[in-house]
Amino acid sequence: MSEPINYEAVLADIDARIAKLQSTREGIVDLMSAAGITPTGGGPSGKIAHDAFLKMSIPDATKKFLSMARQKKDTPSIIDALEQGGLPRSEYATVYAVLRRREKQVGDIINMKGDWALAEWYPNYKRKAPSGEEEQDVTVVVEEIGKENKAKSA
Repeated sequence: MSEPINYEAVLADIDARIAKLQSTREGIVDLMSAAGITPTGGGPSGKIAHDAFLKMSIPDATKKFLSMARQKKDTPSIIDALEQGGLPRSEYATVYAVLRRREKQVGDIINMKGDWALAEWYPNYKRKAPSGEEEQDVTVVVEEIGKENKAKSA
């Protein structure tokens, strides 16, 4: 004959596993809150907290949103997310222009065929240099050489 099942031990084991899972869940909820995501309680998707982007510029809020989403996003999705996170709604052209300027000046946000991404995700991505940028670099070098030659002759 087999031994009787010790249901108290089984329940104790289940309770211990539930406690461990609950602790893990609470840790994840804390991480989500720190990132500005409000847990929905149902599935894996989260909702952006209504104040996640307050006091932030469009580029900074976009960086935060892309970090939270962990994937490339198009301009309309970014506009919707920033509004959901507390920024006033901006026109498509405004957001696009701000992000394009950020891409050219800072380079931490990049545009890949219409979708915006963080440059750190794609370290081998080479963006095209504007045609006038190379000419300006050559002009600066020529001017510096001219200044050095004048200094040597004086």
